Amino acid sequence: MKSRSSYPKGVAKREEILKVTLEIFGREGERNTTLRTVAKESGISLTGLMHYFASKDHLLTEVLRASDRAAEARFHGPDAVRDPGEFLARALTANAANSARVRLYITLAAASTNPAHPAHAYFKERFALLRATIAEHLAAEQRAGRGDPDLDPDFTASALVAASDGIQLQWLSDPDIDMADQVRRVWCMLVAAPGPPGPAASRDT
Repeated sequence: MKSRSSYPKGVAKREEILKVTLEIFGREGERNTTLRTVAKESGISLTGLMHYFASKDHLLTEVLRASDRAAEARFHGPDAVRDPGEFLARALTANAANSARVRLYITLAAASTNPAHPAHAYFKERFALLRATIAEHLAAEQRAGRGDPDLDPDFTASALVAASDGIQLQWLSDPDIDMADQVRRVWCMLVAAPGPPGPAASRDT
């Protein structure tokens, strides 16, 4: 069992490794980001590194989790933004300043389609949490009389997440795209205008 004095040191080392990994990924790309290179630049042995992370895929996935923890801290901080569209827009502004994070996200999003990949659970959890948080916000706005009562919170939440992820993929090919502006505009369109009737409503008309 770790002592109280060694625990903070271990946490700090883990965070350092995650930071170094993202730097290497940004410089070398996914293929050349190896555990051996990460260990060397983190000042730790390969065996020591694998004490923290079982594989490169686990390590890269944890880099994304660390980024999410930082975003969550901002969400609950004194300058927190409660509007989901604005929150995602600001998150994309931060991402635009670090292309490595965006490239890692898109790379692992593709890899996560394999259920055996460590990122599979990460993305499944992340998408579920994002959709639920956005849908709950919209439902609360409807109950308070501030939202369109005909709006479908679940569909709107999925559409906003899709817009946020999709614009990041496009941005990697065209960095001139203003990701934050795109997401803000999509959000305004989603919450301001009712969508087309669903299949059941269409059959009834």
